Amino acid sequence: MSERAKQRAKVTFEGVSKSFDQRGGILDVLEDIDLTVADGEFVCLLGPSGCGKSTLLNIVGGFERPTAGRVTIDGVEVEGPDARRVFVFQEYGIFPWASAWDNIALGLRHLPRSEREEIVQRTIDMVGLSGFESAYPMELSGGMKQRVEVARALAVSPDVIYMDEPFGALDSLTRLTMRSEIIRIWQQERNTILFVTHDVDESIQIADRIVVFTPRPGRVAEIVEVGLEHPRDLGSPEYGEIKNRLYELLGVRHVI
Repeated sequence: MSERAKQRAKVTFEGVSKSFDQRGGILDVLEDIDLTVADGEFVCLLGPSGCGKSTLLNIVGGFERPTAGRVTIDGVEVEGPDARRVFVFQEYGIFPWASAWDNIALGLRHLPRSEREEIVQRTIDMVGLSGFESAYPMELSGGMKQRVEVARALAVSPDVIYMDEPFGALDSLTRLTMRSEIIRIWQQERNTILFVTHDVDESIQIADRIVVFTPRPGRVAEIVEVGLEHPRDLGSPEYGEIKNRLYELLGVRHVI
C-alpha cells in the first residue's frame, strides 16, 4: 500500500455487489468489491469494457444502490448524490448555449456575485482557459471543452471527484496533455479522485494505485502500486514492469 493509501480512509467499499434484473434473468455486474481509498489519493479503476467499473462509480456517486454491501465516505454510508462530490464524464456535459464562464459558474449560483466571479476566474486560470471565458462550446476544441468540464467540477471545491473515461474521446496528443494537466491540478488541490479507464498507459501515468478488475462480474483481481514520481518516465524499466504486470492481469500477452 502506498504512503498516501496509509492516510485517513476517505472512500470505503465493503463487500459491494451489484446485479440487474433483465428479461433473460439476473445480470451480475459486480461481485464482492472491497476497497479503501485514502483522503487525497488518485486511484484508477482499470478493466475491460463491461466489467462494472462505471457501475461502481455510479454506486459511490449515489446514483445506484448496491445489491449487497455498502459504500461509505468519511464513515457515512452513501445513500444518494452529494454536492460535495462531482462527476466528469467522457461525453461533454457542458451546455452548448452557455459560455465557458457561465458553464463553470453553474454550481455557484447560490454565492454572492463577487465571490462567484473570484472562484470562476481562479478556476479558469487553473485549467488554462484564460482568454476563452466568453467562448461557446462550438468554438472550442475537444480538449478545451474537457477543460471546461474539469473546471466546472473544481469550481465547487469537491472533496471527491469521479472521472469516467474523461479523455476517451480526445485524440492521443490531447489525451497526453490532459493527463498532465489533471495531475498538475490534483497535486495543487489534493482532491480524492476515482478515475475509470480501460487504457493501461493512462492508468500508469496518473494513478497512485491501480485497481484491476476481472471481466464481468467484476471482481478485484489485484491492486497494483505504481510508486513512481511525477512526471513519470514512460521508458523506464519500472514503468515497463508495471505495464507488463497489468497486461498479464488483463489476460493480454504483451512484451515491452
